[in-house]
Amino acid sequence: MRSLRVFRRVLAYYREHLVATVVGCASVVISGLASLAAPGIVRRAVDSLGAGAPISSIWRYAGLLVVVAVVSGFFQFSQRQLLVSVSRHLEHRLRTDLYDHLLRLPSSFYMRERVGDLLTRAVSDVGAVRMAVGPALMYAINTLTILVVSSVLMARINLPLALLSLAALPLVAGVTRFFGSRIHLRWGQSQEALSHYTARLQEHLVGLRVLRAYSCEEAEINEMAARNRGYVVAGAKLIRISAIFQPLLQALIGLTFVAVLGVGGMKVRNGTITLGQFVEFNLYLVRLIWPMIAVGWVANLLQRGAASMARIESLFAEKPLAELVVTEENIPERHTPAALEIKDLTFAYPGARGSSLRRVSLAARSGERLGIVGGVGSGKSTLLWLIPRLLEPPPGTVLIDGTDVRALSLGRLRRDVALVPQGSFLFSATLRENIALALPDADEEAILEAAMAAGLEEDLKRLPKGLDTVVGERGLTLSGGQRQRVAIARALLTKPRLLLLDDCLSAVDTNTERVVLDALPRTTLLFATHRLAAAELCDKLCVLDEGAIIETGTPSELAARGGRYTRLLALQQLDQRESDPRASAGS
Repeated sequence: MRSLRVFRRVLAYYREHLVATVVGCASVVISGLASLAAPGIVRRAVDSLGAGAPISSIWRYAGLLVVVAVVSGFFQFSQRQLLVSVSRHLEHRLRTDLYDHLLRLPSSFYMRERVGDLLTRAVSDVGAVRMAVGPALMYAINTLTILVVSSVLMARINLPLALLSLAALPLVAGVTRFFGSRIHLRWGQSQEALSHYTARLQEHLVGLRVLRAYSCEEAEINEMAARNRGYVVAGAKLIRISAIFQPLLQALIGLTFVAVLGVGGMKVRNGTITLGQFVEFNLYLVRLIWPMIAVGWVANLLQRGAASMARIESLFAEKPLAELVVTEENIPERHTPAALEIKDLTFAYPGARGSSLRRVSLAARSGERLGIVGGVGSGKSTLLWLIPRLLEPPPGTVLIDGTDVRALSLGRLRRDVALVPQGSFLFSATLRENIALALPDADEEAILEAAMAAGLEEDLKRLPKGLDTVVGERGLTLSGGQRQRVAIARALLTKPRLLLLDDCLSAVDTNTERVVLDALPRTTLLFATHRLAAAELCDKLCVLDEGAIIETGTPSELAARGGRYTRLLALQQLDQRESDPRASAGS
């Protein structure tokens, strides 16, 4: 029962396929009952032959057997067509719900989970659950039907002989229980080993160019071989358990046959039962072979499915971002650039020793450009990720137009706010599809306008098919600067009220960065950067250091203040002179 409880989520899906499930289960029962009519027909044929009946009567019995086979076969086809089809629909629903749930989980979840492990759960584990709630259900009903009806019919022939033939059932149940728990454990370990291997494989395929650049192929081949061996060892342990389980069941069934043949043969000689009844009894016993074996097979599928479902349920147990904290009824829709206010914001990552942001307060008026400068690890990215709730801010700390972002639905919030992160991720699709990711129905003119605003005009002329050029996985056919500008175009197409740029022009030169920033449509802009030359285009700057704002003002005010910004500006000017031979010669 404990194994069945873990399937509650999937079993609830059966409500949508109730008619097909009921008809399919009825087909299982009818097919089983039809097949059990054959032994009785054979018994009458054998007894008729013993009594000297004409051969024509034997042909009549043969015709009845053909009818039984056709009826049983038809309903067997029906049960498979319906129940296996339903199980595929359940698999589709489970995988869809899981994907939907994964999309709603906070970024902190993906910071601690491996992508390869999630792939294994979404593919291999979901498949194991389908086998448990589909084929296993079908064979369980078939087993129960054959077992109950055969037992009654066998008892009708001779009760002591029937009890003898069923004596192995308690042993079968005990063996199944013993091995079932071990199969559950071994299957879980096997899936964990597969996740371990898949996670590393996914990283290797994504970072293949890095591995080749540093000649790491040999070391990583050995690492993957070790992980693969771990999966093989875990699988071998599972196979070993299964290899003992099935033959042991068959041995118990074989001993039952030996006992029935011996005792039943003596009863025929004594005249207790007829030869036809003995043949009929043995045919019922033959029908019981598969159900007895199926007990173990179904238990195997259920234990594998339960282990996989437990792994999937651990993902569903993760809490998604709250869609809505308070009602939006009193919050008006606006289409002008947004005003942003951050009040006394302190934030720490789960499990971190210290805070990434400490008592941060800043404000950007509607249409204002606010630059956030600071060194690596100062908290710039964390601050930007909190605004669209990719990380969850404390209540009352991040406000758009005076409304707490936690009081807005995620859909509305992310329509108003667009974030372009440092890592410009592109999909293996055309340039057009990547730009129109959030608005797939956008027209040609809007897509081109966004591309031009992001500084892609010259690049589109050089690309072989313009907007219809396929950029390859993660955009590997484009340069780093091109990928970043495509990501900016993607954000601009949504016409956000608040645009967040997280150092997303680091792969282009300073002059190009200034040109792109200067050409951006006038909306409220937060621009996190370590390049002060571009920051000078902002109306106001905030200097972050170790998670705290230490300076605020216009670029000229900060440059004249003699503080941290002034020192950073001097260091960058020195770096530029040292890297530019012409500047050095002129000085």
